[in-house]
Amino acid sequence: MTGVRLSPRNVSTALMDVLLGEMAALITSILWAISSTLFTFGGKGHSPHTVNRMRLTGALIILSIFHLILFGRLIPDENLYVWLLLGLSGMVGLAIGDGFLLWSYGKVGPRISMLVMSMVPIVTGSAGWLLWGEALGLLEILFIVLTLTGIVIVVAERREDRSPFRITFGGLALAVGGMLGQAVQLLLAKDAMMFMRSSSPPMTATLIRILWGTAAIWIASMIIRRKTGTVKALSDRRFLIFIGLATIIGPVLGIWASFVALNSVDIGIASTLMSLSPLMIIPISWKVFGERITPRAVIGTVIALIGVAGLFLF
Repeated sequence: MTGVRLSPRNVSTALMDVLLGEMAALITSILWAISSTLFTFGGKGHSPHTVNRMRLTGALIILSIFHLILFGRLIPDENLYVWLLLGLSGMVGLAIGDGFLLWSYGKVGPRISMLVMSMVPIVTGSAGWLLWGEALGLLEILFIVLTLTGIVIVVAERREDRSPFRITFGGLALAVGGMLGQAVQLLLAKDAMMFMRSSSPPMTATLIRILWGTAAIWIASMIIRRKTGTVKALSDRRFLIFIGLATIIGPVLGIWASFVALNSVDIGIASTLMSLSPLMIIPISWKVFGERITPRAVIGTVIALIGVAGLFLF
């Protein structure tokens, strides 16, 4: 009985791919934290639906241009199955899931919404095990739980006694809808990338996903007749500058980095590292918004970072 013996070079290449994927997932968290700050500045005075519609449209234009320049094709050349899976991923994650999430911000507030969103790695990790047999080791599970614990400690902190938000069943349902949308879109994207051509870059998957998400949100806007906000947004120079920068950082670079991560590491690890945005926002909030950093926030951040370090080192 003979076994397949991997050469040191192959082992080294595999380890580098995993490290690249983990770095891409961590970078995704940073990019999403920065883009959310820019969206907060630029989106003042505009509805979340308008912001979401404009950011996806801008991302589609930018990615299409880059894809044409880099790969010589405006429309990605992939099989129908990949198009359908990535299309569903874009519609569920970008059009529907993000819509629920933005809506939940106004109901239960971002603190509770982010707390619910931190459960994404549990859903995706469990589904990855059931669907593809991505069994996580005991240490990996421990570090994922440690990371999620740190996130919960930070985002569950009550910073003020008189909150304008109320925890209601409807608001929690919207937050859960946003969380499930994020989890389902990651699972669909992971499955699609298994059937993509080996020569297809992550940018191709990103473009297909954003194309479907943009089409879905514009069709929905026409059905519910919410197109008037576009004219107001296009005449707001401040909106265009901030949303333009946020679009490049988040929907373009952030989603592209997330696909690099999904293509290199197990979905449970990738989604855990990508769920660190609430922690990344802490120094941004302190510097930009002047928010006070509490000892609890520091402790939660340290715990989460220990979990992240464990995923990298073991």
